[in-house]
Amino acid sequence: MTTDGTAATDGDGAATDGAPQPDELELLAAFERLSPQGTLGWAFTDSLRRLDEPTAGVAASAPWRGLPDDLWERGRAAKAGQRMMGDVVDRLAELMDLHAREILEAGDKELRDRLLAAWDAVRYLAARLERLEGRVDPVADLLVDPARLVAAPDLAPVAGTVGTLLGEPDPDGTVLVGESAGPLADAARAAGHRVRQVESGGPAAWRAAGDAPPGGVVLGGLVEAVAACVPGELTGAVLAGAVDRLDLPGQLALVAGALGALAPGGRLVVVVTDRSAWETRLTPAGRDLVPGAPLHPETWLLLLERLGATGGSAERPGDGPVHLVSGTAAR
Repeated sequence: MTTDGTAATDGDGAATDGAPQPDELELLAAFERLSPQGTLGWAFTDSLRRLDEPTAGVAASAPWRGLPDDLWERGRAAKAGQRMMGDVVDRLAELMDLHAREILEAGDKELRDRLLAAWDAVRYLAARLERLEGRVDPVADLLVDPARLVAAPDLAPVAGTVGTLLGEPDPDGTVLVGESAGPLADAARAAGHRVRQVESGGPAAWRAAGDAPPGGVVLGGLVEAVAACVPGELTGAVLAGAVDRLDLPGQLALVAGALGALAPGGRLVVVVTDRSAWETRLTPAGRDLVPGAPLHPETWLLLLERLGATGGSAERPGDGPVHLVSGTAAR
């Protein structure tokens, strides 16, 4: 802040008063989204931790503090009782407290044994689940990014067609564009749509953030971005990149989630790489490790119909390697 009360700026006019900039806020949000806290695996591990933590027994937290100080200060009869029975009453109270604590400690031991049995049961169940998950996705723990194992096709030639397929823009609506690396999101913005662009790679997200309005680019996975949408909040969705690489259950879940996030009449565009072109773009490691492959346009039309979309169509603009499959969310 300058001496006249205005915000300090650098040579380019950007604020330097310590407030985080939009790109910094998005980076922090990306770290929050990618944090393991809150995931199923994290929640499971945290539950085991809480189950395994030793609990202090009730007896240990309530030690014997003797009789109340004013017990014998309540009239003449009490003072006479103190002279006659004071030591006996005090000893009886100590014995009752000791007996109560023994009962509580025995209960604590039984409870502890039950917790250990539950912990062992869940621990063995977790081991079995890890074994099953390891067979389904054996490279998950190796942090292999499937996006790096296949060369993405040039989407610029079909960007204009995607903008047309989205239909008339809704000034109050949002179109989610996933993993376009720029051209598709730019075309949607040029057509008048308010775009939420999702990029799974940092370099693509930073490049896109330079041209997009503040908050218009999200760094994160397309699957997670679609899952985070509120039903009916989108007026359009364009799915590229991940929709080719996912296995069949993942592809169906992604498209079904996108349709669920569309308002009635919203448009969905699935950008599908031609299967023959996909094969030539895979690296040797990609041929072995990428979990899925693009579905044929005819398959997507069938699936969109079964998922409740109407007006399904498929086209291949020009002679490029990309098909565009589109449909409308039911009203």
